[in-house]
Amino acid sequence: MDDRDRIIAWISERECKRIARRVLRDLQGITQGMQSGDDSGLANLWDEVCVQVQGQESGMWDYYVEMMREMVEQQIRLLSVELTKAIWLQTDNGSHWDFDEDEPADIDYSEDDIVDYILNEFVLKLAADWKNQRIEKFIARDYEL
Repeated sequence: MDDRDRIIAWISERECKRIARRVLRDLQGITQGMQSGDDSGLANLWDEVCVQVQGQESGMWDYYVEMMREMVEQQIRLLSVELTKAIWLQTDNGSHWDFDEDEPADIDYSEDDIVDYILNEFVLKLAADWKNQRIEKFIARDYEL
């Protein structure tokens, strides 16, 4: 990896982490429509996502994933085209793009690739490592969503 690639990767990672934190905060703000019930001890949808990532997915997991995908998409649409392309270059498909063959302006990126990358490599990894007493108690009691 040359200096150019390291700089692009650093800028992209910083932005992906920022997007993941925004999704986290948005999910922490949602307390309606929770699947866990009032007696679960979980406070918000972020808690429910963390429980599912760290434990067992509920039958509603696809709903959660779609909601997070939409949140990530909203954030991506706020980015400059250049930053969006830089993030795409970090995805599996983007990593195969050759600077020598095309000009950066010619990058035909995939928003779906970017959403999947940020969701899986940043948001869900953040959820896998997130700890609080509510999540730990819920998992210890072996509740199901």
